[in-house]
Amino acid sequence: MLKFKTLILFSSSEIGGAEKSLSRLANKGEKNEFILGSLSGDGILLQSKMNTNLEVNKFGFKKTSFFNLALSCIKALIFSKKNNIDFLYICGFKACTIIRIISIFIKTPKIIHAIRWNPKSTNKDDTIFRKLEKIFIFKTSGWICNSRSAKDTLVSYCGIPQEKIITIYNGIDISEKIINNNSNVKKVVLTLSNFAPRKGIIEYLSIIEKVITLNKKVTFILAGRDDMNGIIHKKIKEKKLEKFIKTPGFVYDANEVLKKADLVVLPSLLPEGCPTSILEAMSFGKPVIGYDINGLNELVINNKTGFLIPLNDQASMTSCIIELLSSSELIEKFGINGYNTVKNNFSLNEMLRKHRNYLANL
Repeated sequence: MLKFKTLILFSSSEIGGAEKSLSRLANKGEKNEFILGSLSGDGILLQSKMNTNLEVNKFGFKKTSFFNLALSCIKALIFSKKNNIDFLYICGFKACTIIRIISIFIKTPKIIHAIRWNPKSTNKDDTIFRKLEKIFIFKTSGWICNSRSAKDTLVSYCGIPQEKIITIYNGIDISEKIINNNSNVKKVVLTLSNFAPRKGIIEYLSIIEKVITLNKKVTFILAGRDDMNGIIHKKIKEKKLEKFIKTPGFVYDANEVLKKADLVVLPSLLPEGCPTSILEAMSFGKPVIGYDINGLNELVINNKTGFLIPLNDQASMTSCIIELLSSSELIEKFGINGYNTVKNNFSLNEMLRKHRNYLANL
């Protein structure tokens, strides 16, 4: 018998790590245990079923604005009342703040704030986030983080009681994955990441330049949504790297590009949550290289499943990429270790179990 009904609200209608992992969670649960909803835009999230059997309820408007977001939140609350929703599981601090303000005046389902990144940086958004969380502790039933480092930030910087926060890593259905040992003559280095300043793609282009001076038998794939208005494509042309870099844009089915890859690089410069793309890569037996930042260092084991590089050490990242490109044995060794790490520690069943237990005790 279904005990609770949870409405998962995404601020965006695009597809990123949060949308992927929480849609998989909803699909794994019982019917109507987790219901999906989008609060803004008319993106690909609404046009696909994310390889699940679930529809995404549209509460948002095609034109995005703060006013429209507020209206979307009201629509979601009306839906919640009609459908006897017990929990609102909200991804996006603007939407969560609006709903918490509304909850001061009317009764709402219990509010859970999903923290899918580590809000520790000094940038404007993270600073505002920390201030708002302090203010709205009294209107939030709980917080679900997908990394230990994010939980530590909420406790240390926002003053949120530890017992109200849980860390639940993203889960992968490993039964659907296979170790794919590539035999490419020309090696393929894959990056699955949206083009955004915090993702370090511009800086990564300089590393690619250095790699191809030492090994020209390599292709780099930069797959992700362009959130930088074409700046990355312009830089690729300026550096004359078109021959070595493919930019397919957002890839709906990551499995297809992962099958082609020999290794995966995530050049993020700021703390991550629990990058779904990295779990997907490891589930395919791909070694991972990235900077030693919070979130990523909870998934990748240095010198066992890949390499963790000191932040901004481009020379070390270059040499580690070259080292893997030069050793099929090391690629296979790290790949098998990564596959087993995901299989043993990041299952979708465990993700579902922890969500159920946490919600039952709120």
